[in-house]
Amino acid sequence: MCTAFHRAQRSDGAVPQVRGLAAQSWLWLTGFSALILLVLWVLQFALFTPFYTALRRREISRTGREIVAAFEAGGDFGAVLRQYSFNQNLRILQIDSSGWILGTFDDAPFAMGGGRVAFSQAEYREILDFFSGSGSRELSYIAKNEAGGSRAVYIARVAPSPSGDRFLYVGSPIPPMDATVSVMATQFLIITALLMLFSAAGSWLLARRISRPILRLTESAKGLAKGEFRAEPGVQDYAEIAQLTQELTRATRELTKAERYRRELLANVSHDLKTPLTIIKVYGEMLRDISGGDPEKRQAHCAKIIEESDRLTDLVNELLEASKLEQIGEIAMATLRIDILLRETAERFSPLQEREGYTFIIEAAQGMEVKGRADLLSRAVYNLIANAVNHAGESRCVWIRLLQTGQEGRPVARVEVSDAGDGIPPEELEHIWERYYKSAQPHKRGVAGSGLGLSIVQAALRLHGARYGAHSVVGQGSTFWFEMTII
Repeated sequence: MCTAFHRAQRSDGAVPQVRGLAAQSWLWLTGFSALILLVLWVLQFALFTPFYTALRRREISRTGREIVAAFEAGGDFGAVLRQYSFNQNLRILQIDSSGWILGTFDDAPFAMGGGRVAFSQAEYREILDFFSGSGSRELSYIAKNEAGGSRAVYIARVAPSPSGDRFLYVGSPIPPMDATVSVMATQFLIITALLMLFSAAGSWLLARRISRPILRLTESAKGLAKGEFRAEPGVQDYAEIAQLTQELTRATRELTKAERYRRELLANVSHDLKTPLTIIKVYGEMLRDISGGDPEKRQAHCAKIIEESDRLTDLVNELLEASKLEQIGEIAMATLRIDILLRETAERFSPLQEREGYTFIIEAAQGMEVKGRADLLSRAVYNLIANAVNHAGESRCVWIRLLQTGQEGRPVARVEVSDAGDGIPPEELEHIWERYYKSAQPHKRGVAGSGLGLSIVQAALRLHGARYGAHSVVGQGSTFWFEMTII
């Protein structure tokens, strides 16, 4: 693969030049028009005479069978012959096995014949050999004339007369095609020149029309590498181009948003990392210089260092967890009791209840089982409770509810985590699930956070195929929820 890639580059490392869309489209369209004309030339001239000859032979055979059927059926045979002879320029003869004409019909009433059919000796011998050897009743072929023309011939054996076998001979002259082909070739040459001219001009205009919006998008996309995120939809001629423009515009918004979040992440993470590192350093220096001989102070300082180290470890683990969840395609699920999982997860916040006066109100119906992965669901519930703690406000109350609802006739377990804080403004509500997003609303942190908590919740719930959402009223609090099918 590497070898092929290096071969595709020039010696200076640049990608070799290729034709543009307009030029390639023009070449393809013009080449296609030339191919169509070439096929028409072959069909009209190289194969014209064989096609026409084969067609005349097939027609003379079909007509001959109809004439034989009318002859053997009796009735007004002369009227039938007159119709075929006049309409198709046929010579119809009744002959015996020696080639003597018993009756003739060209363009006059059927009359008694005389003389013999002007078969060549070789042609006559082939006819006799065919009827005597094959036992077939009919024969059709193309015979060449001495003058350079040809004729289509159909001969059929009919009911014998007392004097011997009888045959119906149907012949139709095929005039020389050289003059016709010459006239057609001259006309077709003029038509080909005009069509190639119009095709080249039309295909060039069409290629330019197709490539113009793509070139416009290319110019807009060039700024992406420079950090200039812009895409102007403009007026589009094609649905595919319009869709591409919409996707590029959406990608531009996402890139702009990601750039903003990246800057916020650098600021937030640097602050979140810097604070515990600074505290660890300060308390370490105090432990070295001040409290080394005082067991009580030394214990307090060590406890603070351990606390900040744990906070720093949790922050790094959360970053790693968010990255890992993005790479998971599917998970192995097992049956679990959702009410037990809620209570066990809420129990992890009991230190806040004892130390800082938080109240956790759990209203969980029992016995609901769902399919899931316990550690991921527990992490999602933990993050929702931590988020509620951080926004609980002065009431310091968090409600955790589990109730059964229905969706499309199926029982559903609905988990709700609510707080009575300041709430989330409507313009921020649609962004709360995004990575590194933090509300502008001031709040007191009860649990350290990095702005990744709700994005981890979203990733975990999506892996479970759960429905989720949030609703909030400013000044009254927020409720985050998710639903899973009960098994």
